Amino acid sequence: MEAIYFGNASYWDTGAGNGPWIMADLENGLFSGSNVNSRNSGDPTINHRFTTAMVKGGSNQWAIRGGDAQSGSLSTFYSGPRPAGYNPMHKEGAILLGIGGDNSDGGAGTFYEGAMTAGYPSDATENAVQANINAAGYAPGSGGGTSTGALHADGAGKCLDDPYGSTTGGTQMQIWGCNGQANQTWTRTSSNQLTVTNNGTTDCLDASGQGTGPGTKVIIWPCTGQSNQQWQFNSNGTITGAQSGLCLDVTGGSTADGALVELWTCNGGSNQQWNLG
Repeated sequence: MEAIYFGNASYWDTGAGNGPWIMADLENGLFSGSNVNSRNSGDPTINHRFTTAMVKGGSNQWAIRGGDAQSGSLSTFYSGPRPAGYNPMHKEGAILLGIGGDNSDGGAGTFYEGAMTAGYPSDATENAVQANINAAGYAPGSGGGTSTGALHADGAGKCLDDPYGSTTGGTQMQIWGCNGQANQTWTRTSSNQLTVTNNGTTDCLDASGQGTGPGTKVIIWPCTGQSNQQWQFNSNGTITGAQSGLCLDVTGGSTADGALVELWTCNGGSNQQWNLG
C-alpha cells in the first residue's frame, strides 16, 4: 500500500511543528521519510485552506510533495530511499477515502478531487498539474444561505463538538474526533447563526456573556438573534464573531479530544481554520 495521509497522528513518523502533515501510509505505519518513528524536519506543518498532496514511488525511491492548492508551486518534503522492509513494493490499484488500509476511520476533512497514476511522474509533470489546480480557483463559499454538516477544525483534524449532546445553556464547546452524531452537526442559518439540535432542542453558538475579549468562552445558548450569536465565514478559512471580530479558536492550538473552543485575536494559525460540511 502507498497512500497519501494528511493529518496530525504522531504515533509513527511526524514532521516539523504540530501538524497536520502530508505523509504516506505504507501499510504498517505512517512515514514522513525513510526511518520509522522519526521526525522529518523537512516535512512542514500545513496551514493552507486548500492543500495539494502528492506521494509517488519507484524502485527503492519515493517522494512526498505538496503545496497550496490556491496559489504557488509544489515543494518536495521528502525524496529518497524507502524505509526498511518496503522495497520492493507490491501494489495494486485502489482509492479509499477517509479510512486506512486496516479499515480504521481516523480520516477527517473534505476531499475534492484526486488521481492515481502509473509510473513515477517527473517533478515537472506534477508542477504542471499544480498550475492547473491553481487555475481552477478553489475558494470557500462566502455567500448567504444555509448549510448543514460537521464543523471541521482543520488544524486538529477533529470536529466542533457539543459535549455529550448537552442542551444546558453555558456549556463550553470543544473539539472531538468526528463521528457524524447530532452533537457535531451544525447548521449555518440565513441570519448567520450556527445552531445545533440535540434531543429536539436547538441552541445557538454563542460568545459567552457577549464577551468581546480574547479568551471569551464559546458556548451554546438559546437563540436570541443578538450579534454575539452571529458568525462570519471568511475566505481565509476563519470564522469571526460579528460582535467581537475575534476568531473562533481551539485553545492553545491543542489537537487533543476535549480541547476547549474560545474567541481569540485572529493570527492565521491552523487552530483558527474551519470548514463546514
